[in-house]
Amino acid sequence: MNRDFLYILRFTIQPGCCDEERIEQLISFCRQARIDDVMFFIDCEELNTGFITKEEARPWLDVISRAKERLEPLGITTSINPWVTLVHADRGRSLREGQNFNRMVDVEGNMAKVQACPLCEEWRKYITELYAYYATIKPNMIWVEDDFRFHNHSPLVWGGCFCEKHMEEYSRRAGKKLTREEFVEGILKPGKPHPYRKIWLDTCRETLVDIAEAIGKAVHEVSPSTRVGLMSSVPAVHCAEGRDWNGILKGLARNTPPVNRPHLPAYSETTPQEYLWDFNKVSRMTREILPDNTEVYPEMDNFPFSRFSSSRSFTRFQVETSAFLDAEGITLSLFNMMGTGVIMSEGYQKELAESKDFLNSIKALGLKQKFQQGVKVLYSPESSYTLHTFEGKSMTELYPDETFWASLLSCYGIANTFSDSKEHSGSTVAVSGQYFRNLSAHEIEKLFESNFVILNGDAAYTLADMGLGHLAGISDVAWHGADSGFQAYEQVCNGKSYCGVPLARSTAQFDLGSFLEIKYLENPELITEVRNPYGKVVCPGITIYKDRVLILPYGRISTRHLAHLNPIKQAIFQDVLKNAKGGPRIFVEGVPYVLPCIYDMGCVSVLLLGNFSNDGHDEIRLYAPDIPERFVTEINRKQPGGVRADMVRDGEYIILRSGLRRLETKAFVWENRYALK
Repeated sequence: MNRDFLYILRFTIQPGCCDEERIEQLISFCRQARIDDVMFFIDCEELNTGFITKEEARPWLDVISRAKERLEPLGITTSINPWVTLVHADRGRSLREGQNFNRMVDVEGNMAKVQACPLCEEWRKYITELYAYYATIKPNMIWVEDDFRFHNHSPLVWGGCFCEKHMEEYSRRAGKKLTREEFVEGILKPGKPHPYRKIWLDTCRETLVDIAEAIGKAVHEVSPSTRVGLMSSVPAVHCAEGRDWNGILKGLARNTPPVNRPHLPAYSETTPQEYLWDFNKVSRMTREILPDNTEVYPEMDNFPFSRFSSSRSFTRFQVETSAFLDAEGITLSLFNMMGTGVIMSEGYQKELAESKDFLNSIKALGLKQKFQQGVKVLYSPESSYTLHTFEGKSMTELYPDETFWASLLSCYGIANTFSDSKEHSGSTVAVSGQYFRNLSAHEIEKLFESNFVILNGDAAYTLADMGLGHLAGISDVAWHGADSGFQAYEQVCNGKSYCGVPLARSTAQFDLGSFLEIKYLENPELITEVRNPYGKVVCPGITIYKDRVLILPYGRISTRHLAHLNPIKQAIFQDVLKNAKGGPRIFVEGVPYVLPCIYDMGCVSVLLLGNFSNDGHDEIRLYAPDIPERFVTEINRKQPGGVRADMVRDGEYIILRSGLRRLETKAFVWENRYALK
């Protein structure tokens, strides 16, 4: 395994379009930006003409081979990124003469013009032969793009596939002749999952694993050392097609390390605050769900590719925060896919070169997500098998919503980590969505007996719907829409002043999702009470039940969450965690959007701090009763070799006096003789 943090540049040279000039520009950029691998596109995006033939691919391989000869003496490897497997979207393309591929059909019976059905044997023969052909130049890696999926195949409604061949397979598994309408209705039937749901998920799951194995076999028969990587997108959406992450990656990898390119949640620059929410929802979730031995190279995109899309500082921020994904490196989409080549005046090379030593130092620490400590955010990679739909109208209802707490707690500055384990003891665990439907009643009871449990409204509703509401003191529940008029605002009612404000208030009707009115078996500890527009108390708000269950009664949130992000709620949650019977409890006090990730790795422990905000901080006040203040090394961009950390103890807090600049990431390392308790 390479010791350096790898920079992998995604790049297009179209055959016959200033080939030599583009190669010269590429070499100059690679030297200045400290690039380690160039991932060359073939037949990509605007230049894509559908399913290209071997004859049409030959000029692409020729120019890549010429570039490879120039790059190898510089220690730069060459990889290939074919643009299509099934094809991303029709975009007016069509099949070539002689390509008699079965095409994908959506839930409404619409057929794609070019996008292939993955059960088509003729297409399978085509794609494996083409990937084997790409392998003839012995690339370092060959990538499978994220069109390797059933969903998101525009202009199809959601995706596919419900073609005749698929319907025959679904019917075979069901033991009866099925119509498309009947089968889709069964998949989405509200309430307890219909048996057709499992048929859908199992078929999708097995199909993609089978194709991955065929592609991996085809490549490695030609070039055994070439690794085959997979780009992925949103885990919740992949879940709705039954994705077997281990099976697909193992099939592509065979006897080489599995490789994944997770999606980073900003195709063009967004606010760093928004980025943090989706970074947890998509990128950290993807890293967690992958097999432990997977090499991860997240994709930093920049569409449509210039500083008009993403500033140099935001690009560096994305690159450096990939350290939170235990990444082996990063793939860089900096220049357009039409073959324009490098635009040196954009200046990305300077930022990349300056960050390289810092990222090498972080990578050398050997951070792994499995070593992370903090609040455990529970999830299941198979939740689409168990969740209940409510309307039964859209495939999007199969998306689980189990990342809410990872996003919210991270924005609050509270250390957290994902877990798919069903057994926990002495921990603080956080549950959202319909996660509980993956557990037996006994497993749920043990979870509440042995841990401090945090629930949102969806989790509380699910618990009650399963007949287990008593575990959280719940006797009855009722949903109220965001603008129902039932709830207007919350008011602190426990006598505490949060952020120095008595009787502090926060909205209960805007950007929160729906509100879950909860009636309790016995009076819980009230932190807030909910009032209507006239000031009348209508029900409890945030509560603690028997010192072991914390409930935030909002759910069905979709993307509406902004009003949860306020200093009052941050202070409430941090105050509760100080006394929670589950640890370790680590958080950044008093500032928003500073993410702490803590790793306990045996011989050393590491704290990663990332500032996902445009505000800098002169010092950081860290609640960390179990972390020492002595003999700690700080690693930052300007001092990648490490310096003694400037920190002092203040009771249960540590003050990091070197502060944290806007969009900055740092690491703090200490020996395990001072390990976490």
